[in-house]
Amino acid sequence: MKDRILIYQDYTMHNFGLAKMLQEKHDCDLFAIIDVTDNMNKFFQKQKIVNYDQSWFLYDYIKKSQKPDLEYLSQFEKKYGIELWKLANNDRIFFKYNMYYNFSEDEILSILEQECKLFEKIIQTVKPHFVIFPLTNSGRMEIFYEMCRKLEIKILMINATRLGGRVLICEEAEKIDYFEKEIHENVKNRSIGDLRDILYKNHSFDDAAKFTSQFLKSKKMALKAGINFFLFSKNSNLKTHYTYYGRRKIKIFFITIFWSLKKRYRLYLINKNLSRTINDEKFIFFPLITEPERSLLIAAPFHTNLIELVTHIVKSLPVGYKLYVKDHAGMDTRDWRSFSFYKKIMNLPNVKMLHHSIHPKKILPKCSMVITLGGSSGFEAAFYEKPTITFVDALYSSLKSVEILNDVQELPQLIQKQLNVKFDLNDLNNFISALEKNSFNFDWSGFDNLAHHLLFYDGFLSDVAITDKQMNNLLNSYSKQLEVLADEHIKKINQHKKYL
Repeated sequence: MKDRILIYQDYTMHNFGLAKMLQEKHDCDLFAIIDVTDNMNKFFQKQKIVNYDQSWFLYDYIKKSQKPDLEYLSQFEKKYGIELWKLANNDRIFFKYNMYYNFSEDEILSILEQECKLFEKIIQTVKPHFVIFPLTNSGRMEIFYEMCRKLEIKILMINATRLGGRVLICEEAEKIDYFEKEIHENVKNRSIGDLRDILYKNHSFDDAAKFTSQFLKSKKMALKAGINFFLFSKNSNLKTHYTYYGRRKIKIFFITIFWSLKKRYRLYLINKNLSRTINDEKFIFFPLITEPERSLLIAAPFHTNLIELVTHIVKSLPVGYKLYVKDHAGMDTRDWRSFSFYKKIMNLPNVKMLHHSIHPKKILPKCSMVITLGGSSGFEAAFYEKPTITFVDALYSSLKSVEILNDVQELPQLIQKQLNVKFDLNDLNNFISALEKNSFNFDWSGFDNLAHHLLFYDGFLSDVAITDKQMNNLLNSYSKQLEVLADEHIKKINQHKKYL
């Protein structure tokens, strides 16, 4: 019997390239949920590159101003064990990150109801053996993901390892599938220096710096995108997509100018006031993560108040230690945080706010410990024989030098405990060997950068009309890597079958 594979297709075009390769290399029936804008959807409906047996355009099934069925939603939560309001409150569209539209409670619940009913219908129709997800980055995607998990439909989701440009395919973000069942042999007893060389071969900080240097930077592309949108676009998403409610052209024009000026002013204040020096003193390092982003809103839903989090850490510091806080360079793509945010942190006693440009390899050798929301620095700390406390269960949480904080009231005691942890090189070697065994090389950020350049005006416009020629140029540029991506997905499918 053919494998029935359902693909959640959003703006991450490597999933489309993966679908193309799977139909060539694997005996399967392909289905798709298309979660894109109106203009992009025209491409997916007409394209001849991938032969989907059936596809659903998400926004055809979500209408405005319907009275929600609270009984249905209540039963849905119980049936699938999904906390809908938790996802809705942290969704970047529904609440504090949306500058264009204020959703009412009924509107949110109605949208959730329509999404849930559509997802149930799709599952009943397709009866998929496997679902391929991008890394879930929205409430709606997370709902469908959790539904599939509850129904024991096998998930294939790409996830970064934070190790030398390698990625892994997993059912659950930040987890290695069947880790306890697989045999992990041939441990390479490498020195700490050898392991650092692997880490910095393709470092996440350098990747982020490269991405931000290209994303939304070309004035030529900005002009082209502006002409395309303001002069030629019908802006139909305003009526069809709840993610575009309130985005009238005139409003977009003035908000874009306002935020461009605000971003420049914020960066001016950041450059003027944030420290670029690391003193010869004992300190604990707390790196911030990009906001809004999946790693905060979905992975750490109860830790979204970062100022409150920093305050808790400061209160928990042992005497003689200072807290160094550094923002993520990726905030450049989010117009930076308000300077009042940084000022509140800098006004806390015993805190130093570092400039985002400082490379972690200049901080980690000098710090005593890393406390993180699950970011890369918690993993990298081990390469400098430093302990970590993380607020969420991360991919690297199984390391002996890492502890997960379950109750913030226990933070002072956990800090004291971690400061006395003895580093185990064999433990790190074992983990890196297991990570290498379960991962493979894929230039994820490079592919995304090229997709932004070829299709999305370097990231300035997402509602684009894509041609087969443009898409083929993108896929052909990464054909060898996409073939590897498909081979690894087939390998993962076979691993799931092995443990059914």
